[in-house]
Amino acid sequence: MLWAGSNWYDAGTGVNTVPREWTHFAFTVNKGHVTVYVNGEEKFTGTGFPDVFLDDQGTFSLGVNWWDAPFKGMIDELHIYKGVITADQAAALAHK
Repeated sequence: MLWAGSNWYDAGTGVNTVPREWTHFAFTVNKGHVTVYVNGEEKFTGTGFPDVFLDDQGTFSLGVNWWDAPFKGMIDELHIYKGVITADQAAALAHK
């Protein structure tokens, strides 16, 4: 689940993380097309993602959705890149 502005976007990966085990997540958006990588492997791809990254007024949230409890865990080494991340780059980041 990705939340963007006033819209939610269901980008389910089917991946269950293991408590106390590090898991690398990366996602990239290109003109409404979103790809989600888990530990360097593509787990979801879709279209229609709200384009909230066009200006400084967009809202994007991690670890939240409307009807579930907030994410309870740790996020380490958060990086935000300007531009699209390729599959090779996502894999390299996961194994860094």
